[in-house]
Amino acid sequence: MDLVYRDKIETCEVCKEPIGIVVDLYFGSRLYPRACKCRREAYRRERFEEENREKQIRLKRVIANSMIDENFRTCTLKNWDHRVGNKSLYKIALEYIEKFHHMKNKNQGMLIYGEPGNGKTYFSSCIANALMDRSIPVIAVGTIGLTERISQSKRTWGDEGVFTVLNSLENADLLIIDDLGAEEDNKWTRAMIYQVIEKRNSSRLPVIITTNISINELKERYNDRTYSRLVEMCSFIRNTGGDIRKIRGKGKTEKFLGEVLN
Repeated sequence: MDLVYRDKIETCEVCKEPIGIVVDLYFGSRLYPRACKCRREAYRRERFEEENREKQIRLKRVIANSMIDENFRTCTLKNWDHRVGNKSLYKIALEYIEKFHHMKNKNQGMLIYGEPGNGKTYFSSCIANALMDRSIPVIAVGTIGLTERISQSKRTWGDEGVFTVLNSLENADLLIIDDLGAEEDNKWTRAMIYQVIEKRNSSRLPVIITTNISINELKERYNDRTYSRLVEMCSFIRNTGGDIRKIRGKGKTEKFLGEVLN
């Protein structure tokens, strides 16, 4: 190996790895560029972000009626109202976000149940937004929108259309199903909910579900297969917080009356 080439090899100022490599050839030694640790990690991040951007785009194409809009994007832990929001849910959301890679590997989901208006949707939206900000593909959709989308696809393309929607959900590292139990209650919708849950389970991909119905109602409404899958995939968490909408509505009314009457 030529010593002159050794002298010319520079190192990265950050990781201190060489940014060149000397290769011995038949006609002598040559110095070639080499990616240091910094560049290799930057390339991996770029690939990760690009692949996940493509997944998010594919999700939007198929699930056009998702919940993710401008209002949805304002739901963040930074905007969490600690005066009325459930403190335990805040901590759970923070932990789930920070450890999502581990949660995903364990296929660890959550089913949040409780009275309407107490922050379940906001909680799941906070998780979704934080993960999307980290370039992790997420889809959040209400059960009504999801079952209607599957129904529309079935009418247009038959069973193949159903499979297209179900398979597209695999692009999401996390699927959020909001307001389980609000969809029309019939044999077909119950079967579709099972198909969605089972598809996530077989793909080892987590799901977060919010619902206003009780656990007993959940058992009665959906069959044993669906319920057992939910138990297997999700931690059941009861949100005992009060109705945030009513609390805020009362405060807004009091403020309005104070301004008008004074």
